[in-house]
Amino acid sequence: MQDVNSTETRFNESMVTIIVADMERSIDFYTKKLGLPLRTRYGNEFAIVDAPGVVIALHPSPKGDPAREGSLSIGLGVDSVESSMDRLAQRGIAFAGDIVTDPPMRFAFFKDPDGVEFYLAERSEWQ
Repeated sequence: MQDVNSTETRFNESMVTIIVADMERSIDFYTKKLGLPLRTRYGNEFAIVDAPGVVIALHPSPKGDPAREGSLSIGLGVDSVESSMDRLAQRGIAFAGDIVTDPPMRFAFFKDPDGVEFYLAERSEWQ
């Protein structure tokens, strides 16, 4: 994994998260139909598929909200959510809410000027 420095903020991974209606169906599509390797899976809560030049994360639609299905967000891996938030806040990035802890991950959410969802992700277990 290559670290990328962006004026003092170190990002150690990036991924595109796709909100899906059915985890089994989506994992089947990405692994069996496209032939991409499944890196890890946490039940029906989260899965990671490796693709050339991109990591694809699959996450079920929150509370079965069909309006979110098919939507995307971009995750940036960091070593520390707090220190990365502090540096980015100093540059004018406003975060939505508090840090969310969902083991083995911790997240902080924000949007770009056009409303594209981003999140900082601090991982403790998966690779």
